[in-house]
Amino acid sequence: MQPCTIQESHPLNFQLLILMASSIFIASPILFLILFHLLLATEPVSVLSRTTETLFRANTTRASSSNASNESLVKANLKEVYTMTLAVGTPPVPITVVMDTGSDLIWIKCNSENFPSPFDASMSSSFSEVDDENCDRLGLSGCQTKYQSGMSVNVSLGRETLTTWDNKEHPGVIFGCGIPSDTNFHYDGIVGLGRGKSSLVSQLKLPFLPSISYCIPGSKVISAFPYSNVQMIPLREQGGQSYYYISLEGISVGETRLPVTNVDFANANGDGGMIIDSGTTFTFLERRIVDMIYNEFLNQTKLKRYDGDPPFNDDLQNCFNTPYNVEIIPKLIFHFEGANWELPSEYYIYEEDGVGVACLAIVANPDDEKVSIFGYRQQQSMSVTYDLQENYLVLMPRICN
Repeated sequence: MQPCTIQESHPLNFQLLILMASSIFIASPILFLILFHLLLATEPVSVLSRTTETLFRANTTRASSSNASNESLVKANLKEVYTMTLAVGTPPVPITVVMDTGSDLIWIKCNSENFPSPFDASMSSSFSEVDDENCDRLGLSGCQTKYQSGMSVNVSLGRETLTTWDNKEHPGVIFGCGIPSDTNFHYDGIVGLGRGKSSLVSQLKLPFLPSISYCIPGSKVISAFPYSNVQMIPLREQGGQSYYYISLEGISVGETRLPVTNVDFANANGDGGMIIDSGTTFTFLERRIVDMIYNEFLNQTKLKRYDGDPPFNDDLQNCFNTPYNVEIIPKLIFHFEGANWELPSEYYIYEEDGVGVACLAIVANPDDEKVSIFGYRQQQSMSVTYDLQENYLVLMPRICN
């Protein structure tokens, strides 16, 4: 069995507890992901340490949308991750894996002397090898997974029984078995929940997995609409099957609607839209649109533009001097097809104590790329459900703790 080459998007940033639940708006069971903060480091890890990797992801997504490949890199030595617990093999062996909604491949560590793993394929009666010719059929090109951190994983494909959180067995799930080159990657593997053929979502299929839902903790509940008024955004498949696209119709700063439409968020070939991704830290937009937001923000607040070197990271460049009165900060509204997503200042302004400068947590794409990504910082305090059966993104504000 020959290894195959896959480049994945980066893993997520909080721990997951997997439960089966009933939704108030979807009658069938959903995969509900309760998120809470997990720090493995001895001191806080700045979210800005992840900006470079998300910037690269924004830079590579444009290419993948045009050639139908799904190439982007993952930073595997993060101190904060989303994890989920599954069981593989017969008899079932529990494993803890990083979950990623922006990638497809499922892979786990192969058991070795230097990288002991709970799972040993030779001890499982349900394991079988998969010929590498299946890579192309699954949308995978090659057999080496490379990461931005420098870590790589040579994987071989196999089929195995996967036991999910409800003790249901799913035979024949295709996954990769590999040994990571980075000893700092202490998890048992990565599970992709994208829309590609090799992802967990695609392999478990309907009706078992009609929806996935998560809620990222934040400092407050977003009050853009009442709890009784659930909003739904159609999920679009254009621009590459592995990403979850939603149509962004416009943006408002306070009461001022910026002169942009859904056409401004399309790729050169007319497809695309905005990718919603809980694995990307900040929201990415075309540079001229970020400049529109920044200029209108300064115009309304009368705050002083900061013209020094970027205080936190080279990618957060639209900054202003502090302190400021939070009451003067306008709301930032993303007008999606079917929903208006209103953000409080905490979710689109980044600052650290003692610096004297704050920046908009909206990042301009490199080289003026037109790809748009709605990052997890802007998704805080919102129950976000991917209805895979009806192809809707369902939103409801809530306390996520």
